[in-house]
Amino acid sequence: MSKSINSLPQINKSEKKRTENNIINKTVKTRRKNNQKRSIVDEIRERRPVPNPWRVGEVAQIIIKGNPDLKGRSGQWCIIEQVLNFSCLVKTWDGMIQVKIENLKDVYYSSKQQQEIKKISDRLSRIPHNQLEDSVKQFLEALGKIERPFLTTLEDKILTLIETES
Repeated sequence: MSKSINSLPQINKSEKKRTENNIINKTVKTRRKNNQKRSIVDEIRERRPVPNPWRVGEVAQIIIKGNPDLKGRSGQWCIIEQVLNFSCLVKTWDGMIQVKIENLKDVYYSSKQQQEIKKISDRLSRIPHNQLEDSVKQFLEALGKIERPFLTTLEDKILTLIETES
């Protein structure tokens, strides 16, 4: 009789484990059957939404962090234009793009420094990029990645020249 009593918890544990495995297998099969392209991280986000920490007008820096869509934009600063659930619509040196929260990094600028970056951004956005030579585009791209909230005298003169010529 003692053997049967001791074996009951083991049976319950093994049945519980089998049930859990069946549920997991059914979930995996359902996901494959539905051919969903969402990642598990996206599914968890939908269940437990985290509030977006960004505010309109803030300056941030783009980090790639495993996102191939942002190739070539690593280190660019941007200005938050619209805050969405899991991403932000941001203004960069060459236009507007949508960036996930995890691909934005705070740059810790004072409000005065953020205003200076916004002025530079406004100047860059007024330039029609489709008509520019490659060397000029590379210069503007470099301005979009500067790690300071101001332009040097030479950079300002060159940008002024580009603005007047285009």
